[in-house]
Amino acid sequence: MDLCEELTRGGGKPCCVFVKHTNTCGASIDDDRLEAYRKAYLGDPNAAMGGILAVNFPVDAEFAEAVMTSLQRWGKDAGAGAFFVEVWIAPSFDSAAVETIKSLKKWGANVRLLLANMDRPTREGEIDFKKIAGGVLLQTRDTVGLNEDQWKVVTRRTPSDLEMTDLRLAWLVCKHAKSNAITVCKDQMLLGSGAGQMSRVMSCRIATWLAKENGHSEVLAGAVAASDAFFPFADGPNILMDAGVTALIQPGGSKRDEDTIKACDERGVAMIFTGTRHFKH
Repeated sequence: MDLCEELTRGGGKPCCVFVKHTNTCGASIDDDRLEAYRKAYLGDPNAAMGGILAVNFPVDAEFAEAVMTSLQRWGKDAGAGAFFVEVWIAPSFDSAAVETIKSLKKWGANVRLLLANMDRPTREGEIDFKKIAGGVLLQTRDTVGLNEDQWKVVTRRTPSDLEMTDLRLAWLVCKHAKSNAITVCKDQMLLGSGAGQMSRVMSCRIATWLAKENGHSEVLAGAVAASDAFFPFADGPNILMDAGVTALIQPGGSKRDEDTIKACDERGVAMIFTGTRHFKH
């Protein structure tokens, strides 16, 4: 839900997010609500099954029917064998939408419908609680969003306008993924995400593999990628670039930043350093 809230504050366009085991497995922004949902669902339909769906707009009966019939509408192309939602979060559900959800499919009677204010302001200094053996760890929440005034293009090529738009989405999705995190996006759609891995290069492999596995091979050319912390070596970026990524965003700060910059410049890939890292644990 936090990601959907940030996307709402970032522009107000319809956005849809699927979350599974606290990691985003589908995300998209579009002028059209149904298209935003379709792209979020098709990002990784197998992972979306049984997940949490969050949208930043009121849900009516028409949209509710589309979600309930996701498998019938797009399932064959996606390769998913089943579909249902455990939790559905939105600013509101009208009465016709609730009736559609409850009656159209058997699983609709069990889905938890939660109302959330997506326009709430960021609360600086908010405390996050983590349970540990014998106590509780308190720390301030990561409330840094698109701090673009601190971003710096470090390669010879500057990202295009289209790449910049996708880089913003990739950076926000990456922020909310378990570290080590890599996200690959194109056309305001999450194509693949590698999260919670012990090495960053493995997250790169997983993100690109998932994108291909879910049928996005043909659109990987010209995609962008985000890393929640710096690349310690150029091996991760090389994997992403081999898959077709043409723009990267990462915090920077590695002793080998120059190696990564050189690798990007040699292939005409643009890269941004944000100066801020996100480690979600």
